Amino acid sequence: MIEKIKLKNLLMTSSSNLYPFYRVFDEKGEQYCDCGWEKHAQERVLANRGFSYRRIDAPKPINPETVDVSVTPTEELPGQQGLPSAVERLHDEMKREHELGLPQSDFIEF
Repeated sequence: MIEKIKLKNLLMTSSSNLYPFYRVFDEKGEQYCDCGWEKHAQERVLANRGFSYRRIDAPKPINPETVDVSVTPTEELPGQQGLPSAVERLHDEMKREHELGLPQSDFIEF
């Protein structure tokens, strides 16, 4: 019984319950509001001269055919170069520290 209730709640909150809806436009053709019921959209149009509305249906599903796209490596373009190694990008002080290594702290063996 609980599983049926969960399934019903899931179905009620799915995107299929969001469509159709009705979009109301002002006299300039700009969106004014969205309505869940056509009756409400019609009321907005009647209350405001020049307004119009249109039904918005759920988007059509995309074509299920899958296209496999692969990358074919090509030569680099002239003038294109990779990033310099990490040591080349360091400042002079950091290079010296890198070459010398980090100072080690004294530790006590247990």
